[in-house]
Parts: sequence; C-alpha cells; structure tokens
Amino acid sequence: KKSRVQEGSLLLCETAKANTKTTGKEEELLSRQSLAPQTMGNIVTTTPNQVAVISGPRGTRMIIGGCGFQLLCIETCHYLSLELMTLEIKSHKAETIKGVRVNCGSVAQIKVKALMGSTTSGEGPAAQHGTVRVSNTEYDYPSITLASTHFLGESDDRIRQAILRTMEGHQRQILGTLTVEEIYKDRAAFSERVRELVHDDLKAMGFELVSYTVTHIDDENGYMESLGATQTELVKREAAEGRARNQAEARKKVAQYDADAEIATAEAAREAHIAVNQQQQVQSESDRDLHIKQAAFETQVNKARAEAEAAGKIEKNKAE
Repeated sequence: KKSRVQEGSLLLCETAKANTKTTGKEEELLSRQSLAPQTMGNIVTTTPNQVAVISGPRGTRMIIGGCGFQLLCIETCHYLSLELMTLEIKSHKAETIKGVRVNCGSVAQIKVKALMGSTTSGEGPAAQHGTVRVSNTEYDYPSITLASTHFLGESDDRIRQAILRTMEGHQRQILGTLTVEEIYKDRAAFSERVRELVHDDLKAMGFELVSYTVTHIDDENGYMESLGATQTELVKREAAEGRARNQAEARKKVAQYDADAEIATAEAAREAHIAVNQQQQVQSESDRDLHIKQAAFETQVNKARAEAEAAGKIEKNKAE
C-alpha cells in the first residue's frame, strides 16, 4: 500500500511539474523552499515597494516583489522601503545674497532610485492571461545598495529626517545666491537650481528627486509685500494710463468723425444751393426768353392791326 501511495505521489508531482512548466529560477526557488523544514529558516516575502536584504555566509541577496529563504542564526534580513516620500521643506530666515531674510516653503517627492528604465514586460504567455512579470534586470541595484549601506535598519522617520536636512540645506544655499527680486519673479528657475544642486548628493545616497515645488516665499519685514504692492501699483498706473490714452484716442476719433460729418454736410448743402441757383437761373432765362417772344408777338400783332386800320381808313376815304 505504501509503495502504491508513493507511486501515486510521484505521479502527481510529475503531472504538476509538467502543468506549471517552471523555469530554472522557479525550480531553484521551489528547491530552496522544499529544504526549508530541513535547514531551519524563514521564508522572506516582499512587495514591489520594498526590498529585503538578506546577508550572511552566502553573501548579500536583495529581494524585491518576490520571496527568498533566510537561514536561521547565520543570516540576517532587513527591509528598506522603496515608497515615495513626501517632504515639506521649510527654510526660516534664510539670507539672500543681499542679506534680506526670507522664509521659503516647498514640497519634494523623493524615493530610493530603484528602477533603471521600463518596469514591466507584457510579452509572453503570462501577458495572455492578464498577468505582468517584473524583470529583475530593470532594478537599479547599485543605487539600492547605496541606500541600504546608508539607511538599512533605520526607521522611516530617521531616513526622512536625514533627507529632509539635506534638502533644507541645499534650499537655503540656493536662496543665498539669489536676490529677493529674482526669487519673487522666477520661481521656476529657483526650483530648477535646487534640483541641479541636490541631484549629486541624493544620487550618492541612492535616492532620486521625483518632484520639487515651491509653495510659498515670504519674509517677516514686509519686503516681498512691498514688492507686490509696487508691482500692483505699477500695473494700476499702466492700466490708468492705457485707459486715458484709449479715451483720448476715442474722443479724438469722435471729433474727427464729427468734423468729417460737418464738412460732408456743408459740402452737400453747398452743392445743393448751387444746384438750386442753377435751376433758378435756368428758369429766369426761360422766363426772359418767353417775355421777349411775347413782346415780339405783340409787336407784330399791333403792327398788323395798325396796318389793317390804316388800310381801312384809306378805303373809306376813297369811297367818300
């Protein structure tokens, strides 16, 4: 019976191996897990946002988003978070290049430089079943090693405080190289200079700056408020001048349009008057010609009448 059970177990194991089609790395991992009860140790598992560093006689191994085996007594395991850290950086009474003390606040997003490029691979049979496999070759192990060297075993709060002090120091240093006017007018340039300055130091610690944004800049003596008031008054003055210029130009245009309209009206009236006079002249000339012709006609009529009367008298005298 025992031999039959053993044969059935072997058959089930072979069938399971054939169905899973495990790779060489997965077989090695399964073999290590199978030795766990015999070698006495702990199975270490991690999520994609943390790294487990196992060190001992077998060297140092890093596990990200996977599992491994830690031997008891002779190996140690520590975890390091790869999550994004949000830091509020505050520089109080930082001196500018001209000695004006300002308060600067910013927000930075910083994390361990864990990735070198693309993080996932969607090719192969796993992608057809809706799963995505993370390739270990895409992790930036030198940067993770640097971060582990500096902060492995430290609490998250101590890591945040160390990076926060570094960022605050660099922010204060950049403030010391600029004037208040430069900071006030171009925050983007200020942010870019901070990015460039902290890049090498964060890289040396195994971290990277994901984002940096200035939230506020002010001072306790009202210097920047005065700059703002000056700028506001300048804008108001330019607006008033522009409004006055526009109104003057509008009045000028209106006057010009009125003058043009009056000139056009006078020209039209003059032309109309000339036309009326010309018409009256034509009428007068016509009346004159009519009277002349009427007088000529009356003269001819009177002459004919006189001739007729004279002829009648002559005939009458002849008859007598």
